[in-house]
Amino acid sequence: MKRILFLALCTAALFPVRAQYSFDGELLDRLTDAYRDGDPRAVKAVGAVAAAAEEELLGMEPLTVTAKTTLPPSGDRRDYMSLSPYWWPDPEKPDGLPYIRRDGERNPEVYDCPERVNGDRLGVAARTLSVLYRVTGDERYAAKCAELLRTWFLDPELGMNPNMTYAQLIRGRSTIRGTGIIDSRRMAFALNAAQLIDASPSWTDSDRRELREWARAFLYWLEHSVNGRKELHAANNHGLWYDAIRLMTARAAGLDDRVREIAVESVQPRFAGQVAEDGTLPEELVRTLSLHYSTFVLEALSTARNVARTEGVELWEMPEAQRALTYLLPYYENPETWPWPQIAPFAQRRGAALLYEAGRALGRAEWVEAARRIGFHTSKTDFESMLHFELQ
Repeated sequence: MKRILFLALCTAALFPVRAQYSFDGELLDRLTDAYRDGDPRAVKAVGAVAAAAEEELLGMEPLTVTAKTTLPPSGDRRDYMSLSPYWWPDPEKPDGLPYIRRDGERNPEVYDCPERVNGDRLGVAARTLSVLYRVTGDERYAAKCAELLRTWFLDPELGMNPNMTYAQLIRGRSTIRGTGIIDSRRMAFALNAAQLIDASPSWTDSDRRELREWARAFLYWLEHSVNGRKELHAANNHGLWYDAIRLMTARAAGLDDRVREIAVESVQPRFAGQVAEDGTLPEELVRTLSLHYSTFVLEALSTARNVARTEGVELWEMPEAQRALTYLLPYYENPETWPWPQIAPFAQRRGAALLYEAGRALGRAEWVEAARRIGFHTSKTDFESMLHFELQ
């Protein structure tokens, strides 16, 4: 145990000063300190995730975008491809084409394209392994995280091409769409995790350089493709996630000036324009999962905030952000009272996480207490269950 704690301290000291993560870095510091000091809650949380990682993550086969049976229209197996989740066969057409939209109802055909699920698995695995490495100093976690990142992004035969041209395709429709870019948040989370293993000998100078170049190529595609230009103008949660993805990618690319520029010139005015005077998010209230999507917008804002903080931007200080959280707080405590459509149960821990982060950032004790009342209850053993050990 002493050796692990020593490694954790050395690892923390070597981290880049400008490193900033997609989650709240102060929560990671609190977890690391509490674990080092033997806080039973932190030790329990880390121990549970470490045990799960031993069983599920350390021996897992690396994930790859090429694990598909159907090729994208380009014919290039390395191009990411997925199906839009809420589109279904038209029952009035013999062949079902073109598909029609049923908002909030996920078509199981979406799982025909494995990279959507694998991208999600990659994001969770990379962040879980990198947080475990950051907290314990165990090199095995960094080595596995590095292997996953190399395979998905950098492998010359298996690595993903830096574009989302064929994300969220709709069968029977060929119009270029930007909405599939939101899928890439999962890969951007993994890109972001590389900062946490930067001090590890398993993550080489070549790895850093190549991943930085991949991120720069992807950012260029995001900002110059037809798909990206369309998503830039999205008025709902897609627009905020487009910005959050750009921020994570710019950070991974080492473009700190772009981080501040995106946060100030795009995130702030975009979010301000989405929040009504009463704190609601009107674009999300028309959805069949309106509490989910209202929260999803704030999760994008949280991600953007956490990446941009080193550039002197505190997005929780925006009056619109505080107005939205104030409106949502009673429904996070009692989601059954939500007056808008929500056709599936809402995970209250998502609201607790937002209230806890924003409450601590702004000194709003009532939000922190509300987060503690709600709690972060989950059956998952991953990086989030560690970071929120104080709410369990």
